[in-house]
Amino acid sequence: MKDDRITRLNLAIETGEVIQIIYHGGSQPGTSRQIAPMSIKNGKVRARCYNSNAIKQFMIEKVELVNEETPPKTTNWNRDVAAIPHYKSIESLLEKTADTLTALGWHIERNLDRISLHGRFKNGKPKKGADISLAFEEYTWIDFVDEDGNEFKEATGKKKRPWCVRSTETTKSFGSLDKAAAAFMKYAELSAPTP
Repeated sequence: MKDDRITRLNLAIETGEVIQIIYHGGSQPGTSRQIAPMSIKNGKVRARCYNSNAIKQFMIEKVELVNEETPPKTTNWNRDVAAIPHYKSIESLLEKTADTLTALGWHIERNLDRISLHGRFKNGKPKKGADISLAFEEYTWIDFVDEDGNEFKEATGKKKRPWCVRSTETTKSFGSLDKAAAAFMKYAELSAPTP
């Protein structure tokens, strides 16, 4: 059975109609938005959001269509409203997720700006190399070698996306700890040593 949302979004694409949705994702979940859908691909709708005046992608599974006869009891998306963070630091993330990660079979190592998850050998000892890590890397660095052959690093500026999640397959950067934490936990569950 085809999703009613996809049918309605396709109709809006064909007619160029602006529709009202409630989006249960993004920086302000549950807010109302006016969008003009442009295309649908891989479970996402690409649309102009008139509240933010930008072209964005919305995950269709998080889109709630609003019935025009009964307006929603939600607030409109507002560019000046900051998202409320779930995690304030790597330490607060670890406090909330350590039991889950341990239950998945991970050995956890942490320091001030990094968490790493390590599998274990058959004898139970943790492996040296991390399978998954989440780190805060504030600056972009360049390696230099001077005329005497000495190596050193120099910071060239702050990163726009300082949160970095690495797994054995990929590396991704994020602008917020919450988004990085979601990816970190996803990789931790997908690659868990304990089924």
